[in-house]
Amino acid sequence: MIRLPAIFSKGMVLTKEAKIWGWAEPKAQISLSFMGKQYQATANHEGRFEAILISEHYGGPHCLTVGDIVIQDVYIGHVWLCGGQSNMEQPISRTRPLLKDYVKENPNIRAFQPEKGMGFSGPNQDLAGSWKTATADFLEDIFAVPYFFAQELLTSYPAPIGLINIAVGGTPAEAWLPEEIVRTFPGMYERLEPYKQPDYISNVDKANTTRIDKWHSNLATHDKGLSEDWHHQDYDDSSWNESMLLDKANRPSYGAIWYRKDIFLPENITGPWALTLGQVVDSVKVFVNGEPVAAVDYQYPPCRGNIPEGLLKPGKNTIAIRGIGSSNKHHFTPGKTYELSSANTRINLLGPWKWRTGHEAPTTEPGIWHYHVPCCVYNYMLAPVLGYSLDGIIWYQGESNTGNPQGYKALFEAFVHHIREHFGNVPVIFTQLANYIAFGGTGENWAQLRDQQKQCLSIPNTAMAVAIDCGEWNDLHPQDKKTVGERLALCARGLAYGEEIAISGPMAKEATAQDGEITISFDHGEGLWAINGRPVVEIIDEAGATYHFYGEIVGETLTAKIGEVSPKIVRFGWMDCPTVVLYNAHGLPASPFMLPVEK
Repeated sequence: MIRLPAIFSKGMVLTKEAKIWGWAEPKAQISLSFMGKQYQATANHEGRFEAILISEHYGGPHCLTVGDIVIQDVYIGHVWLCGGQSNMEQPISRTRPLLKDYVKENPNIRAFQPEKGMGFSGPNQDLAGSWKTATADFLEDIFAVPYFFAQELLTSYPAPIGLINIAVGGTPAEAWLPEEIVRTFPGMYERLEPYKQPDYISNVDKANTTRIDKWHSNLATHDKGLSEDWHHQDYDDSSWNESMLLDKANRPSYGAIWYRKDIFLPENITGPWALTLGQVVDSVKVFVNGEPVAAVDYQYPPCRGNIPEGLLKPGKNTIAIRGIGSSNKHHFTPGKTYELSSANTRINLLGPWKWRTGHEAPTTEPGIWHYHVPCCVYNYMLAPVLGYSLDGIIWYQGESNTGNPQGYKALFEAFVHHIREHFGNVPVIFTQLANYIAFGGTGENWAQLRDQQKQCLSIPNTAMAVAIDCGEWNDLHPQDKKTVGERLALCARGLAYGEEIAISGPMAKEATAQDGEITISFDHGEGLWAINGRPVVEIIDEAGATYHFYGEIVGETLTAKIGEVSPKIVRFGWMDCPTVVLYNAHGLPASPFMLPVEK
């Protein structure tokens, strides 16, 4: 009996030279037929067999026969592995408010987007999943960066594009490494070792679930808002406190906090209506006229909801919110959209609200996140697809390594070396982290991680898409995945497909100081220009003091008058969320940098 991995299935995309593998009886002879050609393979003593299919033209659909298995709707095209963490995993549905006009159905974009999972007992041979097209319901679920990457590639290369989407939120680089490499990094294997015990995860999860459920159960028992129905429209809130929604003063940080606001609508109201309530930490539930319309159970997703038809009435309507602070202090994230909207009406919800404490509770530890453990997604998700024939790899990951940024280059080098043992010397194109204020960080961790990523360009056959202008200061998961996808595609056009095009923004290469002036030169600095006029450069002198000076663009250099300051280091954009960026004539941003100053 022949068995094939799930990735070899209906709707798949293969490259022109594609490896197929599977399992049969040891030493069995397997016949394959594809596009009028016949192939033979022999299973080894473990039952694994391989064959290389050769195609001359892009397109499809075709039929592949492997023994008695028949696979329909097989296409020949370009195939990319798309991996990383949450910013690669973020679906189209999360980008809709910003990018809805750019999202179109496209049957030439096909994705194998398997189930997520963890493995700790060694590499899996297979994982559950199927190929789907960027049409109908799946369009909302397809990962946004790969989608816009493929959309951009299709403008130059109309052949079908296959996306193997294996990103998982919260995964550090070591989660994508095999055990034999993890053992070479001091202290890393010790994090994995407990997970190799059969009952470790179930015991941890059981204790964790019991603790969290007990906290929420206790909160619900004592929450006056639940027992007294504070979400109902006719509740008397005249004795409640009143303040602006974003004002946290005097409110408890942990427990349940309730909010109420009356909205008055005219007789001729029209729908449908949608509620957008920004981003709420840690969790939130929203009621309109007593009926639940939106809920988010952890801090990162935006809070949005559609109002059922007929729920809003002319005259007074009441919005009630139950916000919860559990492991993080409860607050509404500033800078987000808070509104009630229809096709022709927008009602700003950022005014004064009535509020009252439902029940103040002590903080609780957050849930246990197993996806940070070394090897976990390598074993479960990456290992089963190693060897699938690719055009290249795009990668968006690193946020979960900002706690210890200095070791990132070594981890990523090990990752690239390992996967190329299986995929060949394919192009690896990675995304440099976007701008973001990391709460609780040093203010430089993300800058240090970006610098580590920039150093990874020393790895042959790699490119880096700079995203320093694609982030949102108040959101770990910014909506603009279109720009990121397009810049990754630009790198692919130059690196994988050999186009003679600019794929890099300005890269600082040297800083010199003479006669009270510092000069920074760049690679890829043609047509250098700056947003907001003259950019600010940061100088650290020999004594460790820091100074800031306005720079001036002169040709392909950035200069600044520094007077009597004796510079040792010059930095630009060296913070978690820099506000000024440089571009070149191709509209590509410069990577933030830190350079020693030569005198």
